[in-house]
Amino acid sequence: MRELSFVISCEDNSQGISEYVNKLFGLFGEIDFEVIIVNTSDNSLIMDELMEIEKTAPDKVAIVNCGDDIEENKIYDVGLQYTNSACFLLLQSGEVLSSKKISELLYDKSLIGEDKIRFLQTKLEYLFQSAEENRFRYLKINDKACITDYKDNAENINLHYFFQDIYVANLVYKSGIKHIYDIGSRIDGYISHLLSMGIGVTMIDIRPLKYKIDGLDFIQGNATELENIEDNSIQYLSCLHALDHFGLGRYGEPVDVNGWKKALNQFIRVLKPNGYLYLSVPIGNVERVEFNAHRIFAPQTIVDCASCGLHIIEFTYFNDGKKTTFDLSRATSEEVKEVLEHTQLTMLGLYDCGIFVFRKE
Repeated sequence: MRELSFVISCEDNSQGISEYVNKLFGLFGEIDFEVIIVNTSDNSLIMDELMEIEKTAPDKVAIVNCGDDIEENKIYDVGLQYTNSACFLLLQSGEVLSSKKISELLYDKSLIGEDKIRFLQTKLEYLFQSAEENRFRYLKINDKACITDYKDNAENINLHYFFQDIYVANLVYKSGIKHIYDIGSRIDGYISHLLSMGIGVTMIDIRPLKYKIDGLDFIQGNATELENIEDNSIQYLSCLHALDHFGLGRYGEPVDVNGWKKALNQFIRVLKPNGYLYLSVPIGNVERVEFNAHRIFAPQTIVDCASCGLHIIEFTYFNDGKKTTFDLSRATSEEVKEVLEHTQLTMLGLYDCGIFVFRKE
């Protein structure tokens, strides 16, 4: 069974139908879909065009010729009889694809659950938005589906970040900080470490938090906006292994292919001059998105995006539990780039943890 069926109505005025179908292949070629074209035209040019489309991709395209005597409200019913999928998107030839159209995805509830259909919708939206984005393009080979995480509360436990949480919590403690803002880090690791050290935390997360925890103030909100936080108002801010998720729809947030950039720009906006950002993300020797689990960054990508307002002080990475730290507080941008690119090319595996300490200029 295919992931998705596009059912397209083709009429006498359906000029450029092959171009329209090719656009679907260009946008959604990484998913397993089929195209069912219900033809009600007897125009010979359109008929010839449809035959060529079918020849080009016979395993994915089927033409159903109905003639112009079929009732308009029955066209899609005919097409649906030929589909081999539980999910359907009904289109008219030449119809402009949009986020709204993608949200109109239909599905057979007896064959597919709501969690899977939601995942498919977020994937289609990501593919649609990333059509012009060269970085973090979706590739099916990198799929790492997290289908039900959007139902979790903010306190969901994950032991994967054990070393990172201890290391950054110690950095914060040794700096003498008494209070810090945090965006989306783990409560059962990093946040709990800070609270046990007597450091107060104001945490922001898009997911709800049902528990009241001493020393922890909670704000439910979207990190790509931080609309209730004033410019230059926060002295210390942390975000551990969360930036890589923003905009992938995994936790119920809107799909936004540039969500990570928008969030980082918000961090820069709200930090005070000489304020500090403690940031960690997955890093690796190959930059990619593993949809919809996370993005894997090249270390230099983070520094480049932060360079509009932040100066890197320290870079640390964990590879198979081993920690390596670089003091970059006095390094030039060229020296920083040399260190980070050398690390990526020669030291990193496919999935490691990178920790960045920045100061706002």
